[in-house]
Amino acid sequence: MKPSPAPLVTALELTLRCPCRCQTCGSRAGAPRKGELSHDEWVKVISDIADLGCKRLTLLGGEPLLYPGWAELVQAARERDLSVDLISSGQGVDESVASTMRDCGLGSVTVSVDGLAETHDAQRRVSGCFEQAMRAIRRIDRAGLKVGVTSQVNRGNLSQLEALAPLLEEAGVLGWQLQLTLPMGRAEDHTQLTLPPEQMPALLHELRRLARRQGLRPHITDNLGYCTQDDSELRTIQGGFPRPWLGCRAGLDVLGIMSDGRVKGCLALPDLCVEGNVRQEAIATLWNDPNRYGYNRQYTPEQLSGSCASCDKSQRCRGGCLATAYAMHGRPGQSSHCFRLHTG
Repeated sequence: MKPSPAPLVTALELTLRCPCRCQTCGSRAGAPRKGELSHDEWVKVISDIADLGCKRLTLLGGEPLLYPGWAELVQAARERDLSVDLISSGQGVDESVASTMRDCGLGSVTVSVDGLAETHDAQRRVSGCFEQAMRAIRRIDRAGLKVGVTSQVNRGNLSQLEALAPLLEEAGVLGWQLQLTLPMGRAEDHTQLTLPPEQMPALLHELRRLARRQGLRPHITDNLGYCTQDDSELRTIQGGFPRPWLGCRAGLDVLGIMSDGRVKGCLALPDLCVEGNVRQEAIATLWNDPNRYGYNRQYTPEQLSGSCASCDKSQRCRGGCLATAYAMHGRPGQSSHCFRLHTG
């Protein structure tokens, strides 16, 4: 498949530092990576991304707010007409930080909330983490920024989504996205949390109930769902344009840069999918080389296995999320958690 001339969105992992030690963390965040990019290197990355033609950046970690120059990087990106959003645990967001988020030019902030208070704190392994996240949401909302929430769904919180919805709505959340906890990173040590395939019907039932509620409704992200009759409805951001599943976009119009300069088509992919490093090669070279990101750019139906190989939706779906396939099966082209597989 032919890639876009430039990534539509590039995710920058500013640092792997994090105040939490989440059981569900796919990258084992906590301590910084060895040899993280300097501020000047990040400024150059942003300039090169803008020169390539990308128009949107997502800043994340770890905890991006633990990178000392995060606000200056947002300003540098805005000077190049890049829109910028940021994903945070919410820890350390006081009124001053919320004002800085607004003043430096962030377009929106997404805060991670993974269940009700006891569950969230247990999975994040930080006492009071839930209350701090909710305070952060309110502070960001009062500062005049759009604020959303991302929630991982697993055995520990599936039953809490309905109770969580009104709490998020009251705090000022405008958008709420859900993704599966995958057995990768630190979550490999806590596989009891991962939803097994047989619980996909229960998750789909819950999503369909939540889709009918008044007010805030969640939408699903790339690592779950696929090709049910209401897939587009469940996947579309509330108030946004319809967004059906069109296959994984890693290396086609999405790019990720790790805090030590390594480049992937998507930051959720395993390290075997690293395509190079911005310290050794220009970003334009890393993007324009047709021999990289082969899982998508050289995709053929022969990559599919299991039920995906015989599915009549495979031409569009291409086996679902690549990161999920690698985490669950060690290779692309197979989905054991597809909604359609379990519900018809």
